[in-house]
Amino acid sequence: MTITLYTNTPIAPPSPTTDGTTERRVGVEIEFAALKPQKAAQLVADHFGGTVVEVDAHRYEIRDGSEEVFLVELDAHYAHPNDKLHDVGERKPWLSDMANWLRDLDVEASRLIGDLGGDLIPCEVVCPPIPWSRLNLVEDFYRALHQAGAAGTDEGLLYAFGLHMNIEVTGESTDDILPTLKAYLLLSSWLRSSIQVDGTRRIFPYIDPFPSGYVKRVCAPDYNPDINGMIGDYLSFNPTRNRELDMLPLFSHLRAARVSRAVDDPRIKARPAYHWRLPNALFSGQQAGPLAEWFRWLTVERLAADQEGLDSACEAFQNLSPLPLTDDLELFSCHLAEAYRP
Repeated sequence: MTITLYTNTPIAPPSPTTDGTTERRVGVEIEFAALKPQKAAQLVADHFGGTVVEVDAHRYEIRDGSEEVFLVELDAHYAHPNDKLHDVGERKPWLSDMANWLRDLDVEASRLIGDLGGDLIPCEVVCPPIPWSRLNLVEDFYRALHQAGAAGTDEGLLYAFGLHMNIEVTGESTDDILPTLKAYLLLSSWLRSSIQVDGTRRIFPYIDPFPSGYVKRVCAPDYNPDINGMIGDYLSFNPTRNRELDMLPLFSHLRAARVSRAVDDPRIKARPAYHWRLPNALFSGQQAGPLAEWFRWLTVERLAADQEGLDSACEAFQNLSPLPLTDDLELFSCHLAEAYRP
């Protein structure tokens, strides 16, 4: 199923605000190749304003004096200096000479790794959360990246690039979160088909689908746990960041200690948002991009907002064949999407 955009104006979600007055926000992360971080950072400043600040040879921040900071960097740990070496001399003065030598060596090594990595290490632009109604600004920037030379998922054999979206939740209770999670699980097959997830990305584990046992459990008509039960079930089946809809940032925001005990991963960043990792970073056409993916996401939220329809869908889901060789689930998911697409 192809998504066609008829407007450059973002469509409102069923719940456009968090408290009746404050617009929900969306953060966007864009991965690409063939455009250096420095040039991408300047492009951010040209479109959104602010000053480019070099953090290291392959990492830049774009600051405008507010707390909202754009980040542009090579998306690889070893392409950046080790932060742990920064204050060794202050903490242990007798090691300062050695620490300075190691720090200089580390800076040079990370610079070389980034330079030699070339197109194999993606560049990433991390946009701070902005009101959903301003997503057209990110769309314009996304297209400008391609015009400046950025290459997307379909432009290289090993380009497993993603367009990640961090969609702010409507609230932090089970009643706020669980319907969206259920709706997403029911629509996952349609989303994968509609997005046409790139083959290279499917090989890597970053966007693994949810285990069938977890989907069956959560989509059971009588599944209605409290917040601790919902998080506990998720962690039991999904002790990893590698899910198409990564709930760990949200659950870490709600129960940080619980998540850190189950998943020891410093890359988890707590935030009150759904971390949607599935979309490709494609620049050709309007079938992909921030607005197209927002359009798809709204299908999830529209189903979640219809409690009666969601309950009926969960009932019908129980009768589907779990075998991957059948197409029952995909047909069910596509028909459901047709009913709830904006």
